[in-house]
Amino acid sequence: MAGKRREEVLLQQVNQLWSTLDEMSETNPEDYRRFIRQQLGEGVKQLAAPVPHSCFQTRITEPGERLLYVNLCGWARLPAPKSDSEPVPLAGGTLETADGTDSSSVTDVAYSPEVLRKASEDPVERDQLVRLAMKYVEEQHRLHLTGSYRLLPGKLHGSVERLRRRLTGRWGPEREAEAPPIRLPGDAGLPSKPGLIQEISSTEFEPGDGVRTPAYDMSTVKDENGGARSLQLKVQLPGVSSVEECDLSVSEDDVVIDVPDKYRLQINLPDTIIEDAVSAKFNRKSHVLSVHMPTHAK
Repeated sequence: MAGKRREEVLLQQVNQLWSTLDEMSETNPEDYRRFIRQQLGEGVKQLAAPVPHSCFQTRITEPGERLLYVNLCGWARLPAPKSDSEPVPLAGGTLETADGTDSSSVTDVAYSPEVLRKASEDPVERDQLVRLAMKYVEEQHRLHLTGSYRLLPGKLHGSVERLRRRLTGRWGPEREAEAPPIRLPGDAGLPSKPGLIQEISSTEFEPGDGVRTPAYDMSTVKDENGGARSLQLKVQLPGVSSVEECDLSVSEDDVVIDVPDKYRLQINLPDTIIEDAVSAKFNRKSHVLSVHMPTHAK
């Protein structure tokens, strides 16, 4: 009896909607067309499949040490934040063994295509997205990851079909009949499941235990031919009073700054640097650590 009543209420709501749309089409055709275009556009976004963008490799330290491949992909159903102060929406997939072995695993993290486009143009933003993805993977799958990572030349580790299945819970059209139904955010009374949109409250990478990622700025000094001559890194370290509190480690392609119990920053560098020529200075008044890193000539 209750089920029949719900059907009647639903039918009544549908009829009211159609009546409203009919009235709108007659009284305000432009608003009607705009509404229909908007709904069609939203429908296309919800049905859009995630598209591989890039891939990075890091390492799981606990539980069980092994390699981890993380595919970053663009997904039209994910919105871009309206301002820099808003959290960055992302979606995460399930965790699988990679290549059929226990020595490595693979998972996926999706962002709005617009977010990935901007990050492709800015190495600092790209690093922040990678670290946000690492933090999400740690929390979602209860893992501990090493603080470093390596961007891989390819866009994807594994197959597109498995990536989409990990994120959506569905196979492609050729195996649609076997797939479980997907549940969208907002479905009343339905439990959440992997693959739905998740949000991280901040774009900052917070390693935990009171250690924070400091604000920083990295710029490239170019020569007369437009090539990189050096990299300039400025890191803001409020509460730090001396360079002796900072532990600076530089390799050819990354830099790590540690201030015990306060800050940690690890950045993959966009150009290969000359390690022996790196210099650094700390301004006690502004609490800014400046690192000058000459690059190899190209």
